[in-house]
Amino acid sequence: MTELLRLDATALALIGHDVAVLRDADLDRPTPCTGWAVADLIHHMNERHEAVVTSLFAPLDDSTDDPRDGFARTAARWVVSMEQTGDVVNLPQAGPMAIERVLSVHFVDMLVHRWDLSRALGRTCSVPHRLTTVALPIARAITAPGSPLNARNGVYRPPLAEHRTLPAIDNIAALLGRDPHWSARPTPP
Repeated sequence: MTELLRLDATALALIGHDVAVLRDADLDRPTPCTGWAVADLIHHMNERHEAVVTSLFAPLDDSTDDPRDGFARTAARWVVSMEQTGDVVNLPQAGPMAIERVLSVHFVDMLVHRWDLSRALGRTCSVPHRLTTVALPIARAITAPGSPLNARNGVYRPPLAEHRTLPAIDNIAALLGRDPHWSARPTPP
């Protein structure tokens, strides 16, 4: 297992824990992803993982209405597929891409989706320093001017400015177009 795959698997394990302990009431909470509730965010991750995984392995026919139920299985399939693929991954909509690029983008995405989930729940997002130390330069590179990831039809909003006073994970989220000061509105009792 490469170091980048190990970091990616760690990011998946962190968010996997957060997904596993969600309460039913949490699924309807809004997230920093415009128009998405927590359930939508988890569905998105499951669908994107499976789209890539099924380009390498046969699809599983055991879907469920509750996105929490499939997250751990789908995340495990992702790691195994990345471990077994070669130097290039054939992405369903983007075509062939170097495994290192796929893992880099995915690693940062999983950290930011964990940040999204934490913000939706009104919690701080604690991420080990060893992960943010690697993720911050990746986030800067994948969202740099001219990057197709935040172009007109890209997957990210335009990056927001970093601030020295913010934790690294907040700056990573800002680079992917998230407002680092976003917070969920308090829910009525």
